Amino acid sequence: MNPGTVNHTDRAHAEFSPSALKYLHGCPGFHGNDGSSAAADMGTRIHEALEVRDPSALQSEEEVAIYDQLLIDEQEVFDYVFGGTKGVLIAREKRLTLDLDALSPTFGTVDIMATDPFGGVALVADYKTGISHIDPPRENWQAMAYTLGVFQTYPNIKLIHFAFLVPRNGGVITGSFDRAEMPTLRDQISAVVRNAEQTRPKWATNSIDIDDVTPSHNCRFCRHEERCPALGAVCVEIAQRSKPGILPPGPIRSTDVEDPAVLSQLYMVARIVEDWASAIKFKAVTLAVSGVELPGLRLKSMGTPMVVVDNVNLANLAQRHGLSVDEIMENATLRLNKLSGALSAKAPRGQKGHVADRFQADAAELGVVAEGKTKYTLTPTDTEK
Repeated sequence: MNPGTVNHTDRAHAEFSPSALKYLHGCPGFHGNDGSSAAADMGTRIHEALEVRDPSALQSEEEVAIYDQLLIDEQEVFDYVFGGTKGVLIAREKRLTLDLDALSPTFGTVDIMATDPFGGVALVADYKTGISHIDPPRENWQAMAYTLGVFQTYPNIKLIHFAFLVPRNGGVITGSFDRAEMPTLRDQISAVVRNAEQTRPKWATNSIDIDDVTPSHNCRFCRHEERCPALGAVCVEIAQRSKPGILPPGPIRSTDVEDPAVLSQLYMVARIVEDWASAIKFKAVTLAVSGVELPGLRLKSMGTPMVVVDNVNLANLAQRHGLSVDEIMENATLRLNKLSGALSAKAPRGQKGHVADRFQADAAELGVVAEGKTKYTLTPTDTEK
């Protein structure tokens, strides 16, 4: 089978899909952002390759390595559950529909669903190609939903072994479910979806209330982040406590971001919260770099840039390696203000400003500089002099 014939991006998605249940349990108003990312696109390519058992469409050694490790992890769980794959009925990319309490059905697609020849035991497995923390199956809403879907679809299955295959963060994470748990799973998932069905439409009518939603670290994935009343209330409280007296008295509405008066207040809130957040992030990173372990956080290097400390010798080295002076200048970044400052520092007292101004005027006249795009910020009017 040609990998080009498999396209997971065209697959239908339920409004309240199994993968969204964790977020909806935390906040019934959660609605994920549209669009994709480089990590998500990589995950899709690996899933498609695993479905057809052909890695030829993968785009990097890293993707191939993840693909290969998932094959190993997959065999491991088959060996654990069934003692191998002989005689096992295996379905890949199996779509499961959930029948929930008085709600429209929801559905999702699990990567592997396998049963023994007698049909009493099933293995359900899902690939995870990222580095995010994955909750174990018995605490994982996605696993609980897929499990319910399998129990409802296959009445003869009595026991389900669930496995998340997470080669980049944890290896294989397993858990088991008994058919006797099916009513509880159905009640729990039904409650989450029912709350979401009642809450999410309020965004469209601007009737969402602070008590309808719950802010958490998942807010950054929600398309309504900027107008969430609960998240806004947290930010306003931080701002009011951090800078008493700066904000106008009285409540600040954080939902009406189209109202200029409200937006001006929220802009001041954002500035204060940004300062507070920067201080917190700096302290956390400093502690982590020093070796302190912060629960739920992982130190990640952003790379170490090389800093030029000797421009002259670097230019000479580039010439020796084959670049002309013109080519070097084309790739150099010369800052007008920095050169003006250097000239000003060399000028005699009383002439410093004149020398810098003359240099900038000559540069403009020769056409070697041009006005760039003006940058703007906002500042409270009562601080202007």
